[in-house]
Amino acid sequence: MKRKPLFTLSAAVAVAVLSAFVLYETMFASRQLGELGLLGMFLASLLSHLTVVGRDLFVPLYLPLTTLYNPLVLGAFAGWGGAIGEVATYVWGLGVGEAVNESSRNSAVSRWINRYGLAAILLVAASPLPDTPIILLAGSARFPVWKLLVVEGIGKTAWYSLGAFLGGFVFASVSDFLGDLLTSALVVAVSVLFCVAVLWPKTQHKVMEAVKHLLRG
Repeated sequence: MKRKPLFTLSAAVAVAVLSAFVLYETMFASRQLGELGLLGMFLASLLSHLTVVGRDLFVPLYLPLTTLYNPLVLGAFAGWGGAIGEVATYVWGLGVGEAVNESSRNSAVSRWINRYGLAAILLVAASPLPDTPIILLAGSARFPVWKLLVVEGIGKTAWYSLGAFLGGFVFASVSDFLGDLLTSALVVAVSVLFCVAVLWPKTQHKVMEAVKHLLRG
């Protein structure tokens, strides 16, 4: 692997690990984030999403606040914190793109992302669907990060506001965090492999054709 993509991926992993440590110390060990209200909610969501594999770790802080704050306000703090945290996944995709295919900016993936990316990102951000695959591809194709942030912010605000409006009912099933963490880690691993397969010249055409066939059928 070349030095630049290796540095990019290493930096992204370091940020994820550091974020997980800070989140544990401030939310679970000392419970400092729980004392900060909406600001704590924003930081918890930000740190959770920066870990890449532990995006739902902020839910124990989110659920009690659904009875204290306006759903739209709580959803906005959680949503924009999560949106900014998704930059970590974007950087992962950027590193994968640099390592696998230097010409990814002009590839079929880049053209697909620039044509359908906004709608796809909004769909996964505003729903329980995993957004890791599309964000990885957006990073690999160097999709404008400010567009990603805006769409992710809008989508996640809508999703978390809905959860707050329903009194946290949408997230009530999130109780076994070890299981959720392992599932999320599996989703991330599969998403990275999918990203590599889409970008690698030897498999790109076959994967893109399979995706097109799936979308048509």
